[in-house]
Amino acid sequence: MSSTLVQQVFELIKLQNKLIAIESPLQERIRLLKNIASECQQQNINCYIWTLEDDSLYQLIVNDQDLTLQPETKYQAIAKNRREHYFEILRFWKTTDLQGILILEGMFPWLGETSNPDFFLTAEWIKSALINLKLYNRNSNKTAILLGPNASLSTDIAPEVPTVVQQLPSVAEIANHLPLILPNHSETDINSTARACVGMYLADIEYGIRQAIASGCLNAQELIKKLFTYKIDLFKRIYNVDFLLPPTIEIGGLELMQQAFKRYKRLLTPLAKAYNLRLPKGILLIGPPGTGKSHSAKACSARLGLPLIIVEWGSFRSYGNLAEYKLKILLTLLDRLNSVIFYLDDFDKGFAGDDDLSKRLAGMLLTWMQERTSEVLILASVNRLDWLPPELTRSGRFDDIFKVDLPNHGERNTIFKIHLARFDKRFRGGDAFSTEEWQRLLKATNRCVGAEIQAIVERAAIATFCQMFPDDTMPSELPPLEITLSALLEARQNINPLAIREADRVESMRNKADLQGLPSSPVDSSIYSVGNVDIFG
Repeated sequence: MSSTLVQQVFELIKLQNKLIAIESPLQERIRLLKNIASECQQQNINCYIWTLEDDSLYQLIVNDQDLTLQPETKYQAIAKNRREHYFEILRFWKTTDLQGILILEGMFPWLGETSNPDFFLTAEWIKSALINLKLYNRNSNKTAILLGPNASLSTDIAPEVPTVVQQLPSVAEIANHLPLILPNHSETDINSTARACVGMYLADIEYGIRQAIASGCLNAQELIKKLFTYKIDLFKRIYNVDFLLPPTIEIGGLELMQQAFKRYKRLLTPLAKAYNLRLPKGILLIGPPGTGKSHSAKACSARLGLPLIIVEWGSFRSYGNLAEYKLKILLTLLDRLNSVIFYLDDFDKGFAGDDDLSKRLAGMLLTWMQERTSEVLILASVNRLDWLPPELTRSGRFDDIFKVDLPNHGERNTIFKIHLARFDKRFRGGDAFSTEEWQRLLKATNRCVGAEIQAIVERAAIATFCQMFPDDTMPSELPPLEITLSALLEARQNINPLAIREADRVESMRNKADLQGLPSSPVDSSIYSVGNVDIFG
């Protein structure tokens, strides 16, 4: 919380640190400034703020919990008479007779590692001015605080500037704050709401609660449901991730992987922790596209009862100079959420370029995986394992590696039934096809993956619907939609499976996965196994 952060800042000031950096999100800015100004007033210290936007200096004053900004006329007079440099505030603070704390907003973009020649001279001037300011004021009662959401400092100035980072509030901190917003809620409701709010800053929580109440939300259960919806949207906007609560999901086959998920769940129990047993550091799912790796991650979420955070690893490369900052705040979020599954989709694509950025991001991830104490289960899907750096695949990084292969005949039978049951009631707990019909369908869909089976069923359902209703007239009673074998076979003719279209590439992926991954499925023992099917029939 802001109060804890303020305590850390003033402890640094007591140690005669004349230049301090604070990393704080924008949504918490007013609360932080108010807390700093209040502490200054209690200690009889003046507090000023300079903003890059208008190049103006203000004194921060708190009256009855209201924060006001009073213009400082000494700087305003100087600012009118000079235009030598936009960062004249640094020269002013070095020589002025004003005392206290000066908060500088908007400096960090010039203080990070940059290779842009247009910024170089300005960046070097600002760094030099800050260091001179620190040295010049070492015996005065002046402190400069750099404030911004991304306190990334270059290696030449970082040792001179201690940095304080505003962390996401814990469950206990949220629970202590919620009675101010929800005075009529019981302690039980407060604690339940606090757990639902983990991963958000207090300003976000307050806004989410106001939004929920404005929509007519009255009881705690409705509020928590609204807050989860708000949090899902917030994570998407801030972190560019999908946050999914444990889904209700069916999965066709992959029994060996399912057994591993059950084992992971047991490792989360207090009994396992009493024996110092832990989850694997990471789990790799390798295999051709469409074989169900992403579906398996959702199945793991359902099995363990943990939320799922999905991110495309390759997307970090699009952030350029902000890539490391984006990854840092995401890993911080994961540590605060603690009990969550972190799924890195298409993990290998982030290393296709083999450049410095990829290596730095991989290094950050490795360091976090090695040092973290949170119970975050990491899953990563990979098509080409050879694209990953060797240090990522050694034991102790990704402990379990599963090969997610093309589904066998028995698994395809199960996958077909799961998708057919969405449209045809006959497959909900039953079966409408004979063994011979299934054998014919499974033979026709050999080398089809789960995603392609889903597409076949959906196309067959659409074709059946269009035949049943040539126009859009709504009947008085809806007849059941019954998907026939012929409709499925016709839909199959319109799909060219990837494993056939790109046979060489897919077989290369499968062969490499065979060498490095554990099987996800046992040998097919169903009545539709290859040994029981006449493939030349």
